[in-house]
Amino acid sequence: MDLEFFKKLKNEKEEDLEINNIKENIKIKSKEKITTEEIELANKLDAIEELSVDRFEGNIAVLENRESNEMINIRKEYLPSNIKEGDILKKVNGKYFINKNLTEETSKRIKNKMDNLWN
Repeated sequence: MDLEFFKKLKNEKEEDLEINNIKENIKIKSKEKITTEEIELANKLDAIEELSVDRFEGNIAVLENRESNEMINIRKEYLPSNIKEGDILKKVNGKYFINKNLTEETSKRIKNKMDNLWN
């Protein structure tokens, strides 16, 4: 047998394990609660992303960046468990949380526009 083949196979397995560890760390981090300090620092650095939940496709949430309109696909397991279509999310330091106030304001604004359109 070719020794290079086994070395390559070993390296590929190690890379797979490293990728899985990174994914698991992201998953764990995204489920952690966000701290006030993180929010304050992100505000100072202008590092808060606002995302709208456009739809779900199986276990994938399709999110729209509210500033750039870029569509982003992310696994639902990385997001808050009570998420639903139309929610506005904030992403801070790799963590997602629902901005309930902005979600409610946006829903009311859209409802008023629709009411005005049909009445």
